[in-house]
Amino acid sequence: MVDTVFVVIGDVMVDDIAPLATPLILDHDNPVHFHRIFGGQGANTSAWLATQTRGSGHGAVHLVGAVGSDSEAAWVTEQLVARDITPRVQTTDDPTGRCVIVVAPDGGRTMYPDAGANTSMTLDHVREQFQHVLATTPPPALCHVHLSGYFLARLPDVAKTFLHDLPEDVTVSIDASALVLDAQQRLDLLQVAASCHVFVANRVELTTVMNPRGAQPVTVGQDSDVPASVESSLEESVDEMISQTGFGGVLVVKDGSNGAHAVHDGAWLHVPARDVVVVDTTGAGDAFTAGFLAEWTSSPTPAASRMTDEALIAALEAGTDLAAQAVTRTGGNPG
Repeated sequence: MVDTVFVVIGDVMVDDIAPLATPLILDHDNPVHFHRIFGGQGANTSAWLATQTRGSGHGAVHLVGAVGSDSEAAWVTEQLVARDITPRVQTTDDPTGRCVIVVAPDGGRTMYPDAGANTSMTLDHVREQFQHVLATTPPPALCHVHLSGYFLARLPDVAKTFLHDLPEDVTVSIDASALVLDAQQRLDLLQVAASCHVFVANRVELTTVMNPRGAQPVTVGQDSDVPASVESSLEESVDEMISQTGFGGVLVVKDGSNGAHAVHDGAWLHVPARDVVVVDTTGAGDAFTAGFLAEWTSSPTPAASRMTDEALIAALEAGTDLAAQAVTRTGGNPG
């Protein structure tokens, strides 16, 4: 096993989880018991990654993000440190991001995010923090950069400029986001994905991004109420992405109860979902991504040697196992 230092660049939030005991009744009170935890795709992925590196001597996790100069920032930073994550956060004039997450009895979730400081992170901060990590990473340890899709959607110029300057021996992955994407944001995502070693999305996110509907905004990251026009087959979406972008890395599709897929160099690999009782699906995709990346980066270098069917199946299995853990508890992080 090789040592890997993970640099996750993405959103840091304070999540207020509202689990409903019964289905939502509109225009009525729906009593809940709130749970306060840290969240955000970047923070959640970092936390799940840390569960895979903690105590192993095979890696470390750094989270590059932004917070406000408020009590929430101090609290969330303490929470990250307690989980063996090195927070490399920029303090901005905007408040720390917050999100209210309503969880239905079947585990489905609806999110109401206020990005706050996450929209204010600067290129200088990202570069400075990454260079510090790189300078303190002794060989033969590897460095892997993982981008939250929210970071790219909100700060596309920062993300694209940062990636352009990365050393060739640094591997890169990106996870799509559950945001409303316009035509330019879809283009940004595809441009960045083309330069990554690993691109991760769920089925609806991928089919929506590849849906050619001009500048009309479309909703991604939802498992229901999907417009009929985005219900193209998964295979067609994968083929279209590869043909449009020339993507030569590993395309990973999270497919909910259908498990997960990995596509590379014409090979289509699949592992089934685990049979568990679902409590809350918040963060399940982040957990999957963390499990996949932890296993994928544990294979020998160079990156091309991680592209065998055996290595990718092992990474899919690891991601699926961690996602199964995530859905059996409340909240998007491992606690």
